[in-house]
Amino acid sequence: MDQRVLDAFALLAWLQGEPAAPLVRKVLQEGEEGVCRLHMSVINAGEVYYRLQKTGHELLAAKFRRDLERKKLPIQLQAAGDRRVWQAAKLKATFRLSYADAFAVGLSQELRALLLTCDPEILALPPETVAVQALPRRR
Repeated sequence: MDQRVLDAFALLAWLQGEPAAPLVRKVLQEGEEGVCRLHMSVINAGEVYYRLQKTGHELLAAKFRRDLERKKLPIQLQAAGDRRVWQAAKLKATFRLSYADAFAVGLSQELRALLLTCDPEILALPPETVAVQALPRRR
C-alpha cells in the first residue's frame, strides 16, 4: 500500500485554509478510503498543536489534538523512540533543517514514504535524501 508522511506544514495548510488545503484534504480522503496509509511523527503533530496555540487558534488546536487522539483523522501517529531520535539528530547535524523537520524526513526515509510538505528547508534538501511532494505555498 502507498505510504505517505505528512509534516506540520501540510496539516497547518489544511487546517488554516491555505493554498495546499485542497490537496491535503484529498490525501486525507484517500487515507480514509484506504487508498494510502498516512503517517505523522508525534513531534510534528506537537508542532501543529503549538503553532495553532501560539497564533491564537486555541480551539482549533484542541480539536486537532482531540481528533488525532480519537482517531478521527486517518493519520497514524508515530512515536519518537530512541532510533528515530538518533536518526533525526543525525539529519539535523547533516542538513540545514529544524529538529522537528528532521523527524518528518527521518520517518519518510524509514518508511520509504513520500513526504508531503511545503516547508522550504525540506524542499531544499538534495533529492536523493527523501522523496518529496511539494505542496503549494502561501505567497
